[in-house]
Amino acid sequence: MLLNKVAILEVARHADSVDRDASVHWTDVGPGPVEHPLKRDPFNLVYGPAGFSSIGPIGAVSMKTSFRHRLIHWLLQLPTRMSGLEFESYAEVRRAADGLLDRQGRIFDNDVLRHALTMALILDRLPLRQEADPIAVIGDGFGTMTALILETLPSTKIITVNLTKTLLVDLAFLYKAFPDCGYAYVETAADMRTALAEPSVRVVALRADYSEALASVPIILGINILSMMEMMPSVTARYFDVLRRCPRRQTAFYCCNRVEKRLADGTVTRFLEYPWRAADDIVVDGPCPWTRIAYRGWPPFFYRSNPVQHRLAWLEKS
Repeated sequence: MLLNKVAILEVARHADSVDRDASVHWTDVGPGPVEHPLKRDPFNLVYGPAGFSSIGPIGAVSMKTSFRHRLIHWLLQLPTRMSGLEFESYAEVRRAADGLLDRQGRIFDNDVLRHALTMALILDRLPLRQEADPIAVIGDGFGTMTALILETLPSTKIITVNLTKTLLVDLAFLYKAFPDCGYAYVETAADMRTALAEPSVRVVALRADYSEALASVPIILGINILSMMEMMPSVTARYFDVLRRCPRRQTAFYCCNRVEKRLADGTVTRFLEYPWRAADDIVVDGPCPWTRIAYRGWPPFFYRSNPVQHRLAWLEKS
């Protein structure tokens, strides 16, 4: 087990490796930089043309934080933001997001809005405030969901699992907002248990190739947002399996992904063909309200996204 800056540097050391579990979505992206742009210094994050901008198909964030840009996002988010009215926790999550984004120098863009609405839904529907068991965030983008959990559930530990290149991006953004929260890097079940028992550790970093270590700890909740659709079905099945096998009487899973997506090699992933079981206790299920409409900075400003379904369920345990 490695801690804090040493833990993040260990992830950086492996950042140019090809993960065993990476699908063609991540491996067939054409020529790219020889070295991961955060490999040498993940602690001094500079986002944009003068620094790190992107790694493969990870997407992007907006760092344009002027009043004009804030106002434009606020206006274009009105249709989606209305979904927050049904959640008691949304105002709290929004304040938490504003605080951590200020520390990152990042704007409240549409991606953050979707994560904030998801966090409010989860807080309203699950007893997370009364529980101490860890949450596993699988395939986080820019550490956004992990950061919201850190900010809204101050006693909760988070295991963040990702492909190595994107895991380093997650950690760089997290460190920008939470330099003192305590980080650990693990690869084995024994180190996972040791890290979660260490009082100073809040974030445990796990490379996707070592995801089996999740099965050794009592995870209360797994979360995947818009990245399981880019995994090979065998990898998706493994995440369901470790959540079902982990040593906790009840484990919930929030999954939000495209109804159907075709990868470059012809593989088709379908939400309803994920390894759900008839005995899973479904809390929320249906089209995700905050992914129906997306926006951009030029006319026509609004457009319909590809159909996305979300489901929150207590998984039948194995």
